[in-house]
Amino acid sequence: MLAWVRTDAAAGPLTPLTALAWTTAVTLLGPVLARVVLGPPALALAPLPGTGGLASLNLRAGARRLAPVVAPLTLMIALSSTLLFAGTTLTGAGERQAREGTLATHVIGPGVPARAAEAVRRVPGVRAATEVLHTRVRAINSPYSVQGVTAEGLEATMDLGVTSGSLAELGNGTMAAREGVGMKVGDRVSFSMADGTPVTLRVVAVYRRGLGFGDLTLPHALVAAHVDAPLSTVLVAAPGVPRDALAAAAGAPVRDRAAAVERGDGGAVNRLALGLIVAFAAITMVNTLAMAVAGRSRELALLRLVGATRRQVLRMVRLETLAVVLVAAVLGTLVALVTLVAYSSGMTGTATPHVPVLGYLGIVGGAGLLALLAAALPARAALRPAPVEGLGVRE
Repeated sequence: MLAWVRTDAAAGPLTPLTALAWTTAVTLLGPVLARVVLGPPALALAPLPGTGGLASLNLRAGARRLAPVVAPLTLMIALSSTLLFAGTTLTGAGERQAREGTLATHVIGPGVPARAAEAVRRVPGVRAATEVLHTRVRAINSPYSVQGVTAEGLEATMDLGVTSGSLAELGNGTMAAREGVGMKVGDRVSFSMADGTPVTLRVVAVYRRGLGFGDLTLPHALVAAHVDAPLSTVLVAAPGVPRDALAAAAGAPVRDRAAAVERGDGGAVNRLALGLIVAFAAITMVNTLAMAVAGRSRELALLRLVGATRRQVLRMVRLETLAVVLVAAVLGTLVALVTLVAYSSGMTGTATPHVPVLGYLGIVGGAGLLALLAAALPARAALRPAPVEGLGVRE
C-alpha cells in the first residue's frame, strides 16, 4: 500500500505504521524466530575460548527467554532507520530533481527585489531571469509546497519535466501541479494562500520533478501579493556573461547553478518527533533487557560457585548481548529496508532509498551501546553479593 502513496500527508503517518506492523509480526513470531536467528551467532561463539562456549550454550538453551529482548531492540532499530532515512530519501530525491531540472547558469539571491531582477534582464547576453518565491498553501485536506515563478523565459532556466499540458499557458488564473497530488490538466483547484486569501486556479500542466521544485507552480505575481516579503531568488540563463556584470546589476552576490539545489534545514520538527519515538523505544528496550538480566541472579550465582570469575561471567553476558544486538540489527534492518523501498517507490518513483552509511552505523552502534549498558549494570549488581546469597534470590 505504501508504494502507491504519493503525498507527504498520506506517507507521513503510514510509513512508521508500516514499520510498526512488520515489527509486530516479528514480535509475535519471536519465540519461533529466536530459535532460528540465534543459531548462527551461537555457532560463531562456540569456538571462542573461555566463556564463548558458555555464551553459545546459553543462546541455544535460552532462545525463548531472549525473544522478548530481541523485539524491543528490533523495534528501536527499525523505527529509527525508517523515520530517519525516509527524510534522507526524500531530500536526496529532491536535490537530484532540482539538479537535473535547473538549467540556469547562475543564481542570485535570495532576497532579490523585483527591480533588481528587471535590471539583470537588461544586462547584455542574459537570455532569461526567472524570479522564484517559495511558500506553502493549504487546500481543504492537505498543505502544498509552492514555488511562484515568472513565466517569461522559464524554459531557459527550469525544466520541471512536464508530462501533460504546457507551461506556456502559465499566467493569471492558472497553475501547474506535480504528479501524484491528484490533479490533472483542466481541473479547477481551490486553496488558501499563505495569508489565508482563498483562490481558485486552473491546472494547465502536470510535471514530475515536484520534489525538487514544489507541489505546485504558481505565477510569481500571485505569490508575491500574499507573502510578507516578496523578495525572490533569481535563476539566470546567461552563458558567457561575467558574474561581475550580473552582480553589479542585481546589487547582490552571484553563485553558480549548484546553489539552486541547496536545501534549508526545515526538519527540526521531524527530528524532534523522531527523537521522542526513539526515546520511548529505547526505554522499552533498556527496561526489558535489564529485567531479563536481573532475573538471572541465581544462574549467575551458580556460575560463580562452580568456579567462574566475576570477569568471566560479565564477559559471557556481554557476548550474549552482542549476539542479540546482531540479530536485532539484522531483523530491524530488514523491516526498515522493506518499508523504505515501498516509501521510495511511491514518493520518488525509484525503489532505491537514500541511506547514509554513517547514519545507519550510528543507529546500530547506539542501540548496541545502550543494550550493553542495560545488560552490564544489572549483571554487576547481581554479582555484587556473595554467590551463596545470590542462590536465595527467586527468579
